[in-house]
Amino acid sequence: MGLAAAIDYLNGLGRAAIKEHEAAVYAYAREAVRQFNWLKVIGEAPGKGAILSFETEGMHAHDLATILDHEGVAVRAGHHCAQILMERFGVTSTTRASFGLYSTREDVDSLIAGLAKARKILC
Repeated sequence: MGLAAAIDYLNGLGRAAIKEHEAAVYAYAREAVRQFNWLKVIGEAPGKGAILSFETEGMHAHDLATILDHEGVAVRAGHHCAQILMERFGVTSTTRASFGLYSTREDVDSLIAGLAKARKILC
């Protein structure tokens, strides 16, 4: 019953509207991280999903993820089961923020504030 209710909810919103929302939040995040010259976005294929993978100068992905977690920002860190892709990009790990239906601009603002705080702590 719960799954049926979830499917009804998603169908009510519409896949196109969900995709548009996720793309808008991702675009906001992508623009927001441009202020950090010590952050490099990894993977920017046209039409990609709302996933922002990046590496940060002077900060290990796991250390960064720990600080962001303490700031209430959920990210993933590591090679994300994509070792071959990491080799292609010449990185050993990234930090990844994934945006979805429930993500907001305020969530991105929290990510940006957490990144700035982590930079002060780790560098």
